[in-house]
Amino acid sequence: MAVASEVGDGSNTLFWEDRWLHGQRICDLAPLIYTLVPRRIAKNRTVAEALVNMRWVQDITGIVSVQLILEFLSLSELIAAVPLRAGVPDKHCWRLSSSGCYSAKSAYAALFEGSVLFSPWERVWKSWAPNKCRFFMWLVAHNRCWTADRLACRNLPHPARCPLCDQDDETINHLLTSCVFASQFWFLLLQRGGFANLAPGPSDNSLDDWWNGVIQGVPNALEKGLNSLVILGAWTLWRHRNDCVFNGAVPRVSTAIAMAKDEAWAWCMAGAKDLSLVAATDLESAS
Repeated sequence: MAVASEVGDGSNTLFWEDRWLHGQRICDLAPLIYTLVPRRIAKNRTVAEALVNMRWVQDITGIVSVQLILEFLSLSELIAAVPLRAGVPDKHCWRLSSSGCYSAKSAYAALFEGSVLFSPWERVWKSWAPNKCRFFMWLVAHNRCWTADRLACRNLPHPARCPLCDQDDETINHLLTSCVFASQFWFLLLQRGGFANLAPGPSDNSLDDWWNGVIQGVPNALEKGLNSLVILGAWTLWRHRNDCVFNGAVPRVSTAIAMAKDEAWAWCMAGAKDLSLVAATDLESAS
């Protein structure tokens, strides 16, 4: 479908495989005839070769049937209407680009045509963060973290309540956004940098929606750093939750903030320059 061929002298167009006959392949116009042509011949026979003394007819092997005869007559009529033009090169047009020329970009765009864009991808994969943290955020976005709700669906042991607030059922969005513990954590994490107004409120129950709103509320120069800070905060909450579930730790916001401070310092030392713009003052004061 992507490539259409315009026949000139026929030397650069495959008779059986290319879309040269009214923009269609032989298999589209005469499927029965096409199945009777050996593949080694179909992949090498040019239009110029095939039209000399109707050489294409000799390529057909098999039992003759009424349907085959009907396809043959129809195909012969179409082929007879296509003249070869000596000295004129064949043209192959790539339909998926305005120029008619192939490019990897146009092929890639066609591959995903009609697909639904996954909105968090850029915030996750283009933000500075360790790969394990970005992969974690990808799992969060797809609701693939092993929180109590997913464990319960598979009849696996799970906490009866959120390990951090002990008030509501645990889901990944509750744990990272609407949990009382998480709300306090985000407020302390963001306030020293002047972003306290961006902390999730009682009505925020989706990390992705809240995160998108956070980015909309800051200047472009701070977007990258704030994206890294959100990933760091979510990763810290997840680590603290796991400490409580598996190691018997007591949930404390001060402990989570201290963890976030240490993590942010390590990230900045590793090259997270944009994170240092929005997190340095915040984390030094919050500890």
